[in-house]
This record gives sequence, C-alpha cells and structure tokens, in this order.
Amino acid sequence: MKNTSKLKLNILNEKLYITGMVNQLYEDIASYNDGNADPKVLIESILTEDKKKSIIGDIVDEFKLAPKILFTFGTGIGAFVNPVTKLLEGSGLQVSEYEVYLLIITAITILLNESNVSGLVKKLKELDLDDILKDVKDYISNTEKLVNTVTKKVLGVTYSLADILAFTSLLVPTMNLLSNIITEYGLTSKTVNVMLKGIILSTSVYAIKSVIKRIRGRI
Repeated sequence: MKNTSKLKLNILNEKLYITGMVNQLYEDIASYNDGNADPKVLIESILTEDKKKSIIGDIVDEFKLAPKILFTFGTGIGAFVNPVTKLLEGSGLQVSEYEVYLLIITAITILLNESNVSGLVKKLKELDLDDILKDVKDYISNTEKLVNTVTKKVLGVTYSLADILAFTSLLVPTMNLLSNIITEYGLTSKTVNVMLKGIILSTSVYAIKSVIKRIRGRI
C-alpha cells in the first residue's frame, strides 16, 4: 500500500472538510425558517432583535447616519455580530458589544460608499480599533463574495452588498455556518479570509440539483 504523506493527508482532510461545510451551507439556506419555532426561542429572538435595534439606533443617532442603516440593514448588521465577535475574541481583543456594532457599521458604511463615515472612523481611532477595521471590512467583503457564489450558481445573478444585507434567507444561514467554522477552527480576523477563499471556490462548483432547486424556490 502506498504511503500518504502527512502533508497530502492534511490537504485531503481540508478539502473534505470544506466540501462538507459547503454542502451544509446549501442545506441550511434551502431549509432556512422551516418548521415551527419554539415559543421560548421566538421570545428570546424578539428580545435580541430589540436590543440590536437599540444599539444600532444609538450609533445612527450619535453619528447622524442615514436612518436606512437601521431600518433597511438592521437585520443584516445583526447577522455579522456573532462571527465578528468571535473573530475579535480569537485575535485576543477585548471589545464591547457597542464596539463590535461600531466596527461592523463603519465597515458597511465604507463598503456602501455612504457619506458621514469620517466620524465613525475617528471614533474607532480614539478606541484604538482602527487597525482592526480593515480586517472586519475584508471579512464582510468576502462574505459578500461567498453569498454571490451561491446566487450565481442558483440564479445566475449576483447582488450588491446592500441587497445582501436585506437578504436574510441567504445571509443568516451563511453567518451561522461561519460562526461555527470560526469556533471550530479557532480562526482570527487575520486567518479567516484564507478559509473563506477555500469555501468560495468550493461553493462555485457545488452541483446537487435537488438542493439548488429548493433554494431557487425560496429566493
């Protein structure tokens, strides 16, 4: 029997792992919001949603941002909180919930080419978080690419970040999966993009027609 080097074995394991994650991503999107919600979970979700809107609303008011940041992109912003928090904690950074939201909102504001971003950036500099802003911005940008590999495969079209932030049936399952990956792999803000590139490549060649058909029926 031919020996397999440790390097080759690790590469094979990585490919199998990423393929499994891609399979799960498509399945999660296809089954998003299926079934009856547990009342306790639903109540907790509503309370979390209210808290999230309160924090985003405070930032919108503080920095005089366009109200659409809250009303149009609120759910999308909230979807990024858990994975970004895990990335920052894995990088050894102690940040408050407000600071996580501030980083995400600033990154999204820059990516959307919105005005009034200078106040947000200045605040992050005061908090010594301006260096990490690029990592958060790159993470959100790569997430946009990941979602668009799915929509390109399923619908033959791609969407802007603004569209994706409001596209919860795609964004929320994607963020849930990435949160699990970050925890399992111990990824940091510096290493997550390497994993994302591998997932993006694998996602683009996914070809289980039955799952793709179910996704197409939802979006």
